[in-house]
Amino acid sequence: MAFFRSHIVKVPLLLLIVTGITFFAWPREDRKQTSESVSVWLMGLRADTDNPEVQNKIHSLRGEQGDIPGLLRKASAIVGEHQDDFTLPVDEGSATNDDIYNTLLLKWTLYQQEALADTVMIVDRQVQVPPASEKEDKTLWSQVSSTVQFVVGAYSRLSDAIDYIRMILRPLSGGISINAP
Repeated sequence: MAFFRSHIVKVPLLLLIVTGITFFAWPREDRKQTSESVSVWLMGLRADTDNPEVQNKIHSLRGEQGDIPGLLRKASAIVGEHQDDFTLPVDEGSATNDDIYNTLLLKWTLYQQEALADTVMIVDRQVQVPPASEKEDKTLWSQVSSTVQFVVGAYSRLSDAIDYIRMILRPLSGGISINAP
């Protein structure tokens, strides 16, 4: 019995930790969409040249998984290898991967801000004020009685919550042991 008592908290806690790690490590669909959106955006940054090697590298970027900085690092490596195929404001001869990465990061941020600005916000307006229902009683007596009912209901729910907390804090105090000495 002591074995079960010592593991009452450990087993659910271990399951909770394993579940959290699984949710964190599980590949999600938005990561896939992120890599696709970065590759489409990078295709838009190309010059008018039709270099199939660059297109293949960009299409391979579409299958990558990861966050935006990692994808932009990979994209900066592609741009660094083929600087003449892209229209970026960097020095073609002396640009390092960090310069290209910073430029791509800046351009990606501006691209995302433009995409958010282009979205249309639709706000539903209420055409008219809904009519008050005839069943509402606005007298002083009805308001006092509804307030008293609310307070009594809150008190009963509060006492139930206190009893539940007490039960949780002392889970095995009222039980009977089978093999007690």
